[in-house]
Amino acid sequence: MSNPQNESSGNEDDDFTSTFRSMGERMNMTIGQQAENQAKFCQTRVANSEKYLGSLCEVMGSITRKTAHIRDKGDILAKLCKDYSDEENVSHSLKAGLRVCAENLSVIQDYRQTQIMRLESKVVRPISDYGNICKQIKIGVKRELEAVKREDKKKIELQKLRSKNPGNSHQISRAQSDVERAREDASIGSKHLEEQMVSFEKRRLHDIKTSMLDYFKIQLVFHAKAIEFYSKCFESMSMVDEERDLQEFQRKLSMARGVPDTEEISQALTSMTTTTNGYSDTLGSSDPYTSTYELTASDHRRVRISKTSTMYGDDEDDDEDDDYYDDDEYDLSTAR
Repeated sequence: MSNPQNESSGNEDDDFTSTFRSMGERMNMTIGQQAENQAKFCQTRVANSEKYLGSLCEVMGSITRKTAHIRDKGDILAKLCKDYSDEENVSHSLKAGLRVCAENLSVIQDYRQTQIMRLESKVVRPISDYGNICKQIKIGVKRELEAVKREDKKKIELQKLRSKNPGNSHQISRAQSDVERAREDASIGSKHLEEQMVSFEKRRLHDIKTSMLDYFKIQLVFHAKAIEFYSKCFESMSMVDEERDLQEFQRKLSMARGVPDTEEISQALTSMTTTTNGYSDTLGSSDPYTSTYELTASDHRRVRISKTSTMYGDDEDDDEDDDYYDDDEYDLSTAR
């Protein structure tokens, strides 16, 4: 039987060996090969960032456009509720509920408009800038790869020249100078690309983190406000009295058929009042007061009486009415 501890030790030795071998291979690479590997790594990194940041920008833009579409439909719904409330003349509790819903739905769409503007400025726009940023980075990577290829080409030319004309020191010296110049250009380009990639990575990390945090914050703020005003809409519609509105409709329907309204008749009968020393000259009139004449010991006097009050007013009201009306204007015999 094999010992698990020995197997684990063997695996660790293999990992160390492969790591050491990889380090040795990197040390044996020429400067041109190192620059080429670095450029290819940067190229892969930028292509990956461009792919996913582009998709992220597309999705965020689609969410923003769909939110704007929902806002437009919400405005239509709010206007529909308002128009329906204005036209409703029978179901009074439904009328009130629709009016409150229209007001709160309109406020929600205002908050949704703010949500759209924040999504565009804080989320979509920063991510959309990476189209040009990645394009510039890819140009730098391409330039570095061309410099590496140019160095390799100069090296090959120098080797061919040495093999063909080993005694031509002038051409060999010129070729060596070309190789050194190409190597220097590649080295400068590699350092510049490295600095550019570090700056790109730093900005990428910051912008992705900030954009996603802003997105979630915007959504949280909007939905918190939406819950508040949707709750008011729910409450207003819960207060709709279906039975009362149905009774009102049946009453209006009976009146439309020409059937006398029993409720109005009952109210008219209860408004009929009689007096002890006089009589009422109105019956269910539209005036909130009834005019009654009362015969006193000295003269005739008009008393102003509310339908909901007792038959005779108190002394203070009578005194005020005496000041307002002229005693000679009304005569008991003429009124009768």
